[in-house]
Amino acid sequence: MKMTEAEAKRGLHIAAVIMQAAGLCRYDSPLQCRRFYPPTDDGCVDCIEKWLLAKARREIKREEVKP
Repeated sequence: MKMTEAEAKRGLHIAAVIMQAAGLCRYDSPLQCRRFYPPTDDGCVDCIEKWLLAKARREIKREEVKP
């Protein structure tokens, strides 16, 4: 069964919420965050989602390159 785009997006959002709730961040320190304002839960979730999407795109490209 193939996953629809909506299902994939919802799964990505759930993963990002779980990562944020666990205190995980793409940066080693909150001081490395590029935000000009203090990070909020929603802002962190959006940041994590974008990071996960970028990593997924890189992995897909890497798999396409391999014969």
